[in-house]
Amino acid sequence: HAFAFQGEPCFAEYSKVPKGRTFTFMTISDAEFTQRNLAVPLSHDVTGTSLSRQHWLQSLRFQVPVMALLVPLLQLATLYLVSGEITDSPAFWVSICATQIANLVAASSFRSIKRVPGTRKLGFILPTVTACYGVLILIAFAFRIPYSVWLVGVGYGSALTLMWVFSSRVRAAPRGGLHMIMSDQTAELMNDLPQLPFTILETPRSLAALSKGAVIVDLREDLPSDWEREIARAVLRGIPVYHVKQAYESLTGKVRFDHLSENHFGSLVPSLSYLAVKRVIDVVVSVAALALLALPMLMIAALIRLTSPGPAVFKHVRVGYRGERFRTYKFRTMKQVEQNDDDLDSQITRDADPRVTNIGRFLRDSRLDELPQLINVVFGQMSLIGPRPEAQALSAWYYERLDFYEYRHVVRPGITGWAQINQGHVTSIEDIFHKTQYDFYYIKNLSPSLDFLIALKTLEIMFSRRGAR
Repeated sequence: HAFAFQGEPCFAEYSKVPKGRTFTFMTISDAEFTQRNLAVPLSHDVTGTSLSRQHWLQSLRFQVPVMALLVPLLQLATLYLVSGEITDSPAFWVSICATQIANLVAASSFRSIKRVPGTRKLGFILPTVTACYGVLILIAFAFRIPYSVWLVGVGYGSALTLMWVFSSRVRAAPRGGLHMIMSDQTAELMNDLPQLPFTILETPRSLAALSKGAVIVDLREDLPSDWEREIARAVLRGIPVYHVKQAYESLTGKVRFDHLSENHFGSLVPSLSYLAVKRVIDVVVSVAALALLALPMLMIAALIRLTSPGPAVFKHVRVGYRGERFRTYKFRTMKQVEQNDDDLDSQITRDADPRVTNIGRFLRDSRLDELPQLINVVFGQMSLIGPRPEAQALSAWYYERLDFYEYRHVVRPGITGWAQINQGHVTSIEDIFHKTQYDFYYIKNLSPSLDFLIALKTLEIMFSRRGAR
């Protein structure tokens, strides 16, 4: 549990013993407090508009052993019913081991996805499990490893069923909701999330009378000693106390940038090891996609040329990785006009923009106009997923108005990103402010599970055709 003790953020560890609890107190600095995730991320415990506790069925410590036991039993039973015998063959053992690996990865990945704000949906079980089993099957094909279709199929179906049972149990929300100790930071959180029923704790006595719910407080605020004592006592009573910065990120999926925010490793730089793996994935997927989509892309280019004068591909200078300028490629969706990269007004696409052609409107709605940017990904100028690259004029405009705006260039820009699936196309400075907060959240929480989630939601947006202009 994290709370303030004598003016300093503290971390209390306790372990149950037969006759009570033993506590160990350590005083730590603000920087170290921020680096550690002392409390469980709030997004784990939010269901609807109140806090809730994780049901025991949703614990990996329960799920993994149960799946490791039940799935092989179901596979063996099915194999016996189908063939009348259980053969001790390489395909048998490969199938059993492969499904165990896929189930473990799927359960862990789904757990990571559920941590992201706004993604507590059963609908993510199917693509998560399918992706894990799909990778294993591709590996088996690539290296010609023998496997049993029956065993893998039963493992796949069993994993889907068990994970749905584990996750369909809604977390029980304790009565009491969210309680605020007022400060400038908590007031801003309340303004950003007016739909949540926050209760303001007026005095330390009101906190002392609290028996349920959760408390959000700015632990960096210089609180009076009576508030600090009651915060400590609330934690000892089992009431979770969350730092407002942590609550903001977990509830909104955005990172405030009144100061730069470090990641879970206490660093401003995303995981270098994952960035290297991400680059390999970008190249492999982009090359494969260009090969598969070559004919459809040629057809789109022909339609553009036939329906409006001008080139099929629009080239535009953008600001990208480490602030370097590069030329992006997109299918042209507007009428051919002379471009001025330094003209701010011409770089903004507005609602019902008259410059957009008929075929261009369809390409924008379906996001197909972005396909040529796969070439930028292969060249290393972009990534499949990341903050969108901005035009020179827009980037300079944002730089003058938003603190730390250039920090978004610490990773390669992407064809799609966390801001795009949450906010869509934006033009006003207020919308850009929120978009940049989404970008910072992505950079801070960069991970395979977050990229996978963004890819899934991007496909959903492409088919629903929402958020474009």
